[in-house]
Amino acid sequence: MSSISRKATDSAISPVSWSKCRTESMESPQRVLSALSQCARHHWTDQANCRMAWQQWPASSADATPLLLVHGGFGSWNHWVSNIEALSEHYAVWTLDLPGLGSSGDLPEPWNTAKISELVLAGWRELHGDKQVFELVGFSFGGLIAGLVAASAGSQCARCVLIGASGFGALHVQAQLLPLPGPELDQAAAEGIHRENLARLMLHDPSCIDDLAVHIHSNNLKQHRLRSRRMAGSNDLAGVLSQIEAHVVGIWGQYDATAGGRVNIEARRQLFLQAQADAEFHELPGVGHWAMYEAPATVNRLILG
Repeated sequence: MSSISRKATDSAISPVSWSKCRTESMESPQRVLSALSQCARHHWTDQANCRMAWQQWPASSADATPLLLVHGGFGSWNHWVSNIEALSEHYAVWTLDLPGLGSSGDLPEPWNTAKISELVLAGWRELHGDKQVFELVGFSFGGLIAGLVAASAGSQCARCVLIGASGFGALHVQAQLLPLPGPELDQAAAEGIHRENLARLMLHDPSCIDDLAVHIHSNNLKQHRLRSRRMAGSNDLAGVLSQIEAHVVGIWGQYDATAGGRVNIEARRQLFLQAQADAEFHELPGVGHWAMYEAPATVNRLILG
């Protein structure tokens, strides 16, 4: 069972928490994430022997629409570090750690996208019930999961934003990465590998490959137990796009390493429009895969609609 009552989820957290967060020492990435984490209420759900971690962020009002942000593969809630506060001015923002990632428990069998999306929707409904309308945003592998959740949630999900989402079969490209650093390497050498892999997969602008991005990436890799690349290469999201009742929005960076170039991005645009005539689709110039970190103001604006 969850650690909170329904009444607690309906209460706004004082925005003063954000002020406290900003006044914490920001001398290191660790301090940045620690201060941000302290702004959240942390909750747990147990579904099918999988304990899942959820984070509830300060909301500006008690009746704000719930918004769930779903992180990418080999990640955790901190993929949204550049977006949570700004979105909380308009939404009751929630994040989570997907099964097998971050602080959540391992994914029980069967190991597939249907199982993960089932656990996410069941956990969400444990916290919010099955009537509360909400909105979804998913990134990369989390975009695939968000799409499946939206399809299952029906009219309960009003809007579904998919950022660099996987699950489009042959359109999806696996970036060629350096092997992960082993314990024999010193910190500087390990950091160099992480920076190179961030450049190859996540971020196009070198100036965005900062110490915080490296810390988030390396720490998430230490916690991951879920092998999601095979699932990311599936056609699972393309197969349910037409079943999503929510208004669908696609966002891809021009230089997304998983996108396969302009032709494949345009092919996704057509899939969105075929599934939903009024779907939105945005290609962001000069931006890579981790679009909401590289261009947070633009992505936040598109999420808000």
